[in-house]
Amino acid sequence: MNNLFLAKTKDRESIVEHTKELLFQFNRLKSIYPNIKYLDWEILRIACIYHDLGKMNTKFQNKLYKKMGLDELKDDLPEIEEIPHGYLSPAFLPKKKLQKKYSEDELRVLYQSIYYHHNRPKLENSDVIKRIVKEDLEKWRDLFEFDEIDKTEKLYQSYSRYVNKYRRIIYGEDENEIYYKYILTKGLLNKLDYSASAHIPVEEPNRDLFQKTLKSIEDSGYKLNELQQYMIKNQDKNNVIIASTGIGKTEAALFWIGNNKGFFTLPLRVSINAIYDRVKDKIGFEHVALLHSDTYSEYLKRNDDLDIDYYEKTKQFSMPLTICTLDQLIDFIFKYEGFELKLATLAYSKLVIDEIQMYSPDMIGYLIVALKYITEAGGRFSIVTATLPQIILDFMKEEEIEFNGPVTYCKKEKGKVQIRHKIEVIEEDININHVVENWKDKKVLIIVNTVKKAQEIYDELIKNDRLSGANINLLHSRFIKKHRALKEREILKIGDKDNKESGIWVTTQVVEASLDIDFDVLYTELSDISGLFQRMGRVYRSRTLKDDVTNVYVYTGKDKYTSGVGNSDKSIIDPKIFQLSKEAIKELSGQKLDEELKMKIVQRVYSREKLEEAEYYKKIRDTINKIKNIREFEIEKADVKLRNILNVSVVPMCVYYKDIDFIKECENIIKTSKDKKERELAKNDIKDFIVDIPLYMFEEARRNGRIVDYIELGKFNRIPVIDYNYSFEIGLKKDLNEFDIERQFL
Repeated sequence: MNNLFLAKTKDRESIVEHTKELLFQFNRLKSIYPNIKYLDWEILRIACIYHDLGKMNTKFQNKLYKKMGLDELKDDLPEIEEIPHGYLSPAFLPKKKLQKKYSEDELRVLYQSIYYHHNRPKLENSDVIKRIVKEDLEKWRDLFEFDEIDKTEKLYQSYSRYVNKYRRIIYGEDENEIYYKYILTKGLLNKLDYSASAHIPVEEPNRDLFQKTLKSIEDSGYKLNELQQYMIKNQDKNNVIIASTGIGKTEAALFWIGNNKGFFTLPLRVSINAIYDRVKDKIGFEHVALLHSDTYSEYLKRNDDLDIDYYEKTKQFSMPLTICTLDQLIDFIFKYEGFELKLATLAYSKLVIDEIQMYSPDMIGYLIVALKYITEAGGRFSIVTATLPQIILDFMKEEEIEFNGPVTYCKKEKGKVQIRHKIEVIEEDININHVVENWKDKKVLIIVNTVKKAQEIYDELIKNDRLSGANINLLHSRFIKKHRALKEREILKIGDKDNKESGIWVTTQVVEASLDIDFDVLYTELSDISGLFQRMGRVYRSRTLKDDVTNVYVYTGKDKYTSGVGNSDKSIIDPKIFQLSKEAIKELSGQKLDEELKMKIVQRVYSREKLEEAEYYKKIRDTINKIKNIREFEIEKADVKLRNILNVSVVPMCVYYKDIDFIKECENIIKTSKDKKERELAKNDIKDFIVDIPLYMFEEARRNGRIVDYIELGKFNRIPVIDYNYSFEIGLKKDLNEFDIERQFL
C-alpha cells in the first residue's frame, strides 16, 4: 500500500501527513501559550500522535478509496459494520510503558481524549473492537510507517477499563485536577485537529495589543487614568469594575487583556460592531475577530476581498482578540459532546464582560456558572460596566468565584466627581410636549421601551406643525438590515461630540449600551433604574453640566406601567424591579446626579433584601441550580438554547417586490454556483432585506394569511415574505393598509 493510509479524501491526505500537521500546530500552540494550567503537554502530544490511527481499518480506508475511484482492499470482516475510528485508535497506545509513567487517572485522561475525540454513537459492546483489532488492524500495523509511533508493544484489544461509560470523567465525581486535565487535553486535541484539517493556525499570537492601545491614547493627547492604571496593575486577577460612561473602559479592558488571548463580550451586535471597528481602525490592532450571528456578513461589508481563512480562524477561536456575543462562548455550560474545546480555550484566555446589567436573569445565571468553570480551569475575567446589580455579586460569592472589587471609578473634574445630568421625573405617559417646546438647536434623544411606542411617538412628532424643519429619525429593531445599518451610521454621526448638527432621534434600547453618542437632552420612559442610567449615558457622555438646566426627563407612567412592562412573561422587566426603580427615581426629581450616587442607587434597588421575592432573583437562582446539576453529555448540542429569544427572519412584501429581480438572481447563484464565496455574497445580499420579528407576531401573520412567498437561502433555510406595512421611515408595522381593508370584504 506504500503507506497510503488515508485520513481524508481532500488532497489525498494520509494519516501521517495529517498527524504531522497536527504536531506542527501542537508546537505552535505550545510556543505561544506555554503555561496552561492543568495541561500535561506530553499527554496531549501522545493524544495527537495516536488519535487517528484507528482510521487504518479496512472499512474506513475502503470508504475513502471508493470516493476517490481507487481499488478497494479485501475486507475480512464483511459482516461487521464500520466502527468510528476514535474507538479503535487507543489500541495502538503502548499501554505497559504508559502505565509505568502515568497514574490510572492520567491514563483515563489520555484514553478518553482519544476514544471520545469525535461525537459518535456509543458502543454498548466492546467485543466488536476486539475482533477488529485482532483480525483487521493487526495486518496493517506493520505496513504503517511513522517514526512517532511506538511499535515495541502489541496492539491491545481491550482498554475498556479506561473508557467505559461508568468511568467517564465527570465534574464533581473526579478530582478537579483530573477533571480539568481532561478538559484541557480533550478540548485542545479537538482544537488542534480542526486547525490541522482546515490548514489554519491553531492560534495567532498577540504581539502588541497593549502597545497599540497605549499608543492610541498617547496619540490622542491623553495620559492613562486611574482605572486604566488599576487594570494594568491587576492583569493577573479577576476584577469587577463599575465605571462611569466615557471614562475609557474599553481601553482599560484592553490593557487588562494585554498581549494575551482575549475575548471581549457585549450584549448587542451594534455595540460589538462598533468596538470591533474601534479596535481595528482607531487603535490599529489588526488581529481582531468579530463573532456573532452575522459575522460573515459584517466581514464582507468591510472587505470585499475577504480571505476565507480569516473567517475560519474566527470560527475556530484562533485569533488573539475576539469581540463577540456572550452566547457564542458560554454554551459549554450545557456539557454537550464536544463542549471541552470552548472551555479549554477559555482556560488560557482573558474574558471581558461589558454591560452585564443588560442581560436577562437566566443569561446572568448562565454567566455565573460559566465564570465558575472558567476560573477553576485557569481562565481570568473582568466585568467592566457602568452599572452593576448588587445581587449578581452576591451570587458570584455564593459560587466561590474569586474577584477583586467591586472597584468604582468616576470621571472627575478638578478633583470632584463629574456631574453630567439633572433629571425631572414626570408621572405621566411619555409624550412630545416638552420636545415641542425645547427642540430647537439641540440634539434630542427619545428612548422608549417598545417598537410600537417608538413608532407612535415618531408619528406624533412628524405630524406636529411646530416641529416643521426638524430632522426627525426613528431607530429600532424592526428595520431591514441595510436600513438599520444606515440608521446606525447616521445616529453615530449626529451623536459625535464634535458634530454641531441638531435633530431628534426616537429609539428603543438598541442604543442603550456602548454606542459612543453624545446628545443634549434625553426624554425616556422608565424601564428599570439600571437601564435608565445606561440611557442617560448617551446624553452629556463626556461633558460636565455647567448650567442648572434639566437634560433628562423621565416618564414613569400615570396610573400604570410604562410600555412593555407588565405582569406577563413578555414584560421587558420584572414588575417588582420597575416599582422599586420608580420609587427610587421619584426621590431624585429636580436633582443633579453624579456617577457615585447613581451607582449607590443601583446597589440599593438591586439588593438581595429588596429582590429576594422578585421573579428576577428567583430566575437567576433557579438557573444557576439547574445548570450546575447538568451531567456531562446528557444534553444534545442541537437542543442547547442559551438565549430565549424567539425571533423569525422575514422580508417585507413591499421590499421583496421592489427588488424581486435582484433577489431572484441571488437565489439562482445560491442554487447553482460552485464558488462558496460567491454563494455567501449572494446570501449576504438577500439578508440585507431581512428584518427579525417576534415569533408570536409571525404566527399571527401566518394565521391571517399574510405569508405571501418564500425566498430560498438553502435546502432547509427559507425566508418568509410577509404582507405587513414597511417603510424606511417607520420600519415594519402590522397596521392595515388599503389592500387589507378591501380584502376584509372578500
